[in-house]
Amino acid sequence: MARGIKLFRVLGIRVSIDYTWFIILVVFTWSLAFGYFPFKLPGFSTLTYFFMGLVSAILLFACVLIHELSHSYTSNRLGLEIKEITLFIFGGVAQLTKEPDDPKVELKIAIAGPAASLVLGILFWAASRVVNQAAHPIANSILSYLALINIVLLIFNMIPGFPLDGGRVFRAIWWARTGDVNRATRVASNIGKGFAIFLIVFGFFQIITGNFVGGLWSVLIGVFVQQAAESGYQQLLMKKALEGVKIGDVMSRNVVTVPDGMTITEAVEKYFFKYHFVSFPVMSDGRVVGLLALHNVRDVNKEKWDETRVREVMFKIGAGDCLSPDDSATDALTRMLSDHFGRFPVLDKKGELVGIVSRRDIMKLLEFKAGLRR
Repeated sequence: MARGIKLFRVLGIRVSIDYTWFIILVVFTWSLAFGYFPFKLPGFSTLTYFFMGLVSAILLFACVLIHELSHSYTSNRLGLEIKEITLFIFGGVAQLTKEPDDPKVELKIAIAGPAASLVLGILFWAASRVVNQAAHPIANSILSYLALINIVLLIFNMIPGFPLDGGRVFRAIWWARTGDVNRATRVASNIGKGFAIFLIVFGFFQIITGNFVGGLWSVLIGVFVQQAAESGYQQLLMKKALEGVKIGDVMSRNVVTVPDGMTITEAVEKYFFKYHFVSFPVMSDGRVVGLLALHNVRDVNKEKWDETRVREVMFKIGAGDCLSPDDSATDALTRMLSDHFGRFPVLDKKGELVGIVSRRDIMKLLEFKAGLRR
């Protein structure tokens, strides 16, 4: 199951909040209420500053969401489906089902988010000019802050280091000039890691000179960018290694299934203890109707195992939750990661179970290919 809270759908895209988002909401509210706004607009009560900080923090994340929706809408229009956007501690992430296979597509998707931030910055700046500072100082200060922060986000995101938007723009341009997406990604990732090291060093300098909070955030963001830059390049190599590989090439064919009418006690003794798998497809009348995972069993009080049937606790699935032997292994792995689901039954064209594939199956193939390249 996905970690976080599902909120709503926009343009067919599910919007979720990771639990870490609440941490940054509190930190942003606190820093704005007790640092930024008292300095920019002195003379108001603590409660007023807290209100300003909370409203500004929520609107800031609304701007981040619009930024990610711009990427997602453009991606969907260009044929690269995005199912979900997740807001978390460092901003937002749009989950691509697959990477662009053309530099022009990459460029269009990459610039959509910064373009949205630029438009938002201009709109908030114009609104702050309309709302009079003397007559409405609180509203004016909030609008001015949102104008400033959107421009700051624009500038930060356009730094030419992967995985920032500027890094994707740089990669698209380099890719178009050389025709080599691997090299373009490697160069953009190296720039991203270099920028991350700068943030970390600068952050430690700030901590040493007394700006502990600002320095700590610089270090944390630097670590995040460094890890994202490295993982972005590794993901590309992984997708290249899986190019042309079908699910039928990696799936396990001798599938052990559990009948849906069996009790939990029988399933544990005859299947989990015997085969040591973490989940099993559940069958009813010759059809796959669900998956029984170890955590499904753990969720049931042990005293009720003898009277509880598999069908009552299994994760129910339909044809849309299964894969085909002809499906791409790359797409399957992406789906596993985005859906937070580790194993998928594989059905043939008649809807009959012919195999099961897991992340472990695909990762073993990747390890094997990596070993051959050494």
